[in-house]
Amino acid sequence: MFIALLIIVFILALLVWFTTNIDKKIEQNFFATGNLTPVEGGTIHWQMQGSGPALVLIHGLLGNSANFSKLASILATRYTVYSIDRPGNGFSIRAKSTSASFEKQSSMIREWMDKVGIDNAYLVGHSMGGGIALRMAIDAPERINAVSLLCPLTTRLLKGAGPLSILYIPNNFLRKSISKTIASPFRVKFGSKQISQIFHPEAVPKSFAKHGGGALALHSKSFYEGSRDTVAAQGSLVRQHSAYAIITCPVGVLYGEQDAILAPDMHIHPVKSTIAGSVSEIIGDAGHMIPVTQPQRCADFIFTINDKHGRNISAS
Repeated sequence: MFIALLIIVFILALLVWFTTNIDKKIEQNFFATGNLTPVEGGTIHWQMQGSGPALVLIHGLLGNSANFSKLASILATRYTVYSIDRPGNGFSIRAKSTSASFEKQSSMIREWMDKVGIDNAYLVGHSMGGGIALRMAIDAPERINAVSLLCPLTTRLLKGAGPLSILYIPNNFLRKSISKTIASPFRVKFGSKQISQIFHPEAVPKSFAKHGGGALALHSKSFYEGSRDTVAAQGSLVRQHSAYAIITCPVGVLYGEQDAILAPDMHIHPVKSTIAGSVSEIIGDAGHMIPVTQPQRCADFIFTINDKHGRNISAS
């Protein structure tokens, strides 16, 4: 019995050591290159490029602002593009006592907008970032000009989101324990397969790990905060679903036809059936990571949705 206990302690210590070393390597190779703005409940890391009306990019689960690097460069030809790390993600900070609900994330991003001087903005949300963009349109309609949703999470999941299902861990002690022990070793061993599933059917760009923000997802903090986001999303989506009908700004949904993470029909329907004038398009032979794999197609779609806002102003 004593020997068995000793073996378990040794294995746990080895896993903690491995995780700590992975975290250190990531921290040594990746740095916050943007600005850090404190808000209630945390700090928002953000970067800005281009000139013109404000446009805010909101990334998805386990993501960060670097996921939008190619898309941001295209959009910057017409907009002042703000790429943010959501609270708790990338180089942004979320206090342990701060809720991961969409309502709180919406509040934190809007406070950040106040502090950097953005009165109103166009929003682009990918995956979970899409659900948060919709929350912002509900909470502050006077500040949101239009919302473009790229493979968005818009309704409560009835089944898991592919390889991301492992993140649904309601118990915080268990979540923290897993993030500090087995999460990083598991993702180092099976990470390539998981990433391929997320990008399916498209190839994962060779530069994604280093330049697209992919490597940051291996940090233990990313797993922990991603789990918090995943659990909080379920209740958040239930609460906001009935409020979609009050959104009046232009809204568009763009999906990859073969998205293996979120079912297009399941997440397009709640938007088109409740938000007046909303539109949707499908990209054939594309998957969940279209901001990375289809940046020009995404940009063209965003330009079209945002131009509707301009026409609405001209007509009023």
